[in-house]
Amino acid sequence: MGSILDRYLLREVVPVLLVSALLYVAVFLFGFFYVGSRWLDGAPVLKVFTWLGYHVPGVLVQVLPMAVVSAIVIPFGRLATEGAIIATQAGGISLVRLLKPVLLLGILLAGFSLYLSEKVVPWSNARVRGYWYDELTTPGRGLARLRGKTVPLGEGLELYFPAFDYKTGEMLNVRLQLWKGRQATVIFADRGSYDGRDIKLTNYRIYTVDYAAIDQILTASEDELAAKLKNVFKNVVVPRKEGATTTIKTGLSRDEALANFADPLAADTLSLSEAWRRYRDPNLPPADRQDAALAFHSKLALPLANVVLILLSLPFAVRYGRSPGLSMGMSVMIAVGYYLVFMLSRSMGGLGLLPPWLAAWFADVAFALVGWRMIRS
Repeated sequence: MGSILDRYLLREVVPVLLVSALLYVAVFLFGFFYVGSRWLDGAPVLKVFTWLGYHVPGVLVQVLPMAVVSAIVIPFGRLATEGAIIATQAGGISLVRLLKPVLLLGILLAGFSLYLSEKVVPWSNARVRGYWYDELTTPGRGLARLRGKTVPLGEGLELYFPAFDYKTGEMLNVRLQLWKGRQATVIFADRGSYDGRDIKLTNYRIYTVDYAAIDQILTASEDELAAKLKNVFKNVVVPRKEGATTTIKTGLSRDEALANFADPLAADTLSLSEAWRRYRDPNLPPADRQDAALAFHSKLALPLANVVLILLSLPFAVRYGRSPGLSMGMSVMIAVGYYLVFMLSRSMGGLGLLPPWLAAWFADVAFALVGWRMIRS
């Protein structure tokens, strides 16, 4: 009996979930298209759709909780109106028992969202911004957005170039520098190209200087001076061949560099594990640690809203879902209410008014408690 009931409920819920998710994704994508349309005149239609497609993983993580609310409120509201819920309760089946299949579905969706947040969303968010500059608005010349900026490329490596060749898409007068303590390695190059995680430099020179060793020169005798100078200049590479090239591996890809530094609105390219490592970094200043904690807990809390909102949506659907229109309106109200509370508590966490973990989890805990109390009453 239980398995038959579970299959019946899932047959009611899953189609609404899929249609709702598709609808919400379409609404978000239209919003992105509308905002960007002023810069898309003349852009190939296929490239525009490709750019919109890169938004989908990040949008899915955001809208799945909204789709879950609709998938619970609309079918269960109809079942309540038709008397099916009363019939099951008369047969000794409680609302808690009806939760079983939909809670399992919510857990699967939460796991799917966590997977997207870890493996797909960081890449797709970076690709959205990279594709926008390199393929749509300034084809092949997206790196020009980084001109004149010092760009951290990960693991202590920094990139700077003051000029850009718009014909070849190359960086001009490139400088790469890497610090390890008081020792610096600086690479100068006439030109450079940036593809994936590789920076190819042309006509390069490499200098490694140990600034700590300079202190020893001040007290060195004339006989010791030559040997001390060798300790200062650890490495000097100046190729004699004109047009010599070398390739430097970077911690950030070209897309990630554009996503993080091309404009003031940096994209979220942190995976869940990277957010955790940043949060646990002992060298972070207190303010940055608070931001890292808030980001990490938020990346966990939002996917788990797929479970939490089921607890609240089911009793609301059974009690108040008397018509399809009312059910739809109620599902929107619950979803919007959750996101308002989530964003408000996050803002309070960002301002230091709440601990980061409480700010991120407040909406989940509050909605779960209210929903469970309504189910048990």
